[in-house]
Amino acid sequence: MDKKSVFRCNLVKRRKELGLTQEQLASRMNVSPQAVSKWENTSYPDGELLPQLAKELGTSLDFLFGVKITDSRRDIEQLVDDELRATPAEKRSEKFMRIMYSALCACNPNTDTVGRLRESYEHETYAGLKTDRELALSRISEDLRYFCFLEIPENGVNSYFGDTTNMIRLFNTLADDDAISIISYLGASVRNKMFSVAMISEKLEIPTEKVQHIIDRLDRFGLVWRVSADINDLPVILYGYTHQIPLTLILVLAKTITNYLKYMDPNVEEWTQGAFRRENGEQDEVVPQVPWWGEGEL
Repeated sequence: MDKKSVFRCNLVKRRKELGLTQEQLASRMNVSPQAVSKWENTSYPDGELLPQLAKELGTSLDFLFGVKITDSRRDIEQLVDDELRATPAEKRSEKFMRIMYSALCACNPNTDTVGRLRESYEHETYAGLKTDRELALSRISEDLRYFCFLEIPENGVNSYFGDTTNMIRLFNTLADDDAISIISYLGASVRNKMFSVAMISEKLEIPTEKVQHIIDRLDRFGLVWRVSADINDLPVILYGYTHQIPLTLILVLAKTITNYLKYMDPNVEEWTQGAFRRENGEQDEVVPQVPWWGEGEL
């Protein structure tokens, strides 16, 4: 296939992936629909229009012209950037998971096979990575997929914790069924929607005093934000949920912890001391291993 044909095929493919008609793309480019039709059939756009065309299509000129970087100095970040930008928004999360899964599998020294996420799994399945430098956990079953990665600092993750008082307060808060119900209810709301304690109490059938206690704790953590309002000449405090990413991940991972992680694909374990470190900096003793058979030993 010649270069012009590659360009035309990629242009048509990308336009259709975005659900754009020739007329809609022409409007974005401030050209006639006939011009777009020519680009897709007989000619290139003018050179000065090419950067704008790539921008409107959310892709790169390399993609449109079918340019592939093959030398050893290829820019991995640019390749990932190009790939995700060229992927429609509704398919981007799946592409992201496939890239992350392949990256995790590549850390497995026991195989040189490219890791490819399967379409379905018979059981609830995870992929895990444990080394002295990183931790990763991914749930790869189709009903709920996630990927968590932690780069382990030289002095261990425990040095980040410091005062754990607020951590204990958070876990004490989350230990209450009513708190989980309130968080789930608020978390299902649209952005910037406000709630009164009385309304939450009525909807979830939780006593008002209990709701106020939990909301106050969430407020101290910055998980809700408050505004004051006068309703029927009475002052009322309204609360909005911040939709914090860490809290959502904590709850999802908490569910993961309580499940038995029986099926792992892959489970890469190349660690000697884990993510935590001794506070005094001392190294824990390595468990001695049995030496392998000596040459000629029977």
